[in-house]
Amino acid sequence: MEKKVNDEKILDMKEKDILSKLMGTHQVPKVTVLIERLGIPVELKGLTEREISQIRKECMGPRKKVKGEWVEKVNNAEFDAGIIVAGTTNFDWNNQQLLDSIKVSDGKQYIRKTLLAGEISNLVNKVLELSGFNDELEEAEDIKNS
Repeated sequence: MEKKVNDEKILDMKEKDILSKLMGTHQVPKVTVLIERLGIPVELKGLTEREISQIRKECMGPRKKVKGEWVEKVNNAEFDAGIIVAGTTNFDWNNQQLLDSIKVSDGKQYIRKTLLAGEISNLVNKVLELSGFNDELEEAEDIKNS
């Protein structure tokens, strides 16, 4: 019943109300997940489009000429590790002691050497989910009919 009342309020919002909400402060979603194998909690946050674009830019491989056109590809492993580094809030993957422990130069390399493929995938998926990916937009008609 409470959801239906809230849904009706959302549908009745006027431009002034919508603009007020858009101009207000917004909290970045966060969640804590556990990497069971290592027994550590990792607090993750959502990333902005600008942050994700910057990570993608940093992870571009060398330009190659393919069929007469210059093509750049994203190094997916670097991109995934970059998403985890940027999305982690309770510790720094670039901590020098951490890096020295396995002789790597940055947090992305540490992640790629230490975490299993499934652990990396799960962390990346969670950060992207917090960033608004995988959210389905609900149409007004669906709200009315619920």
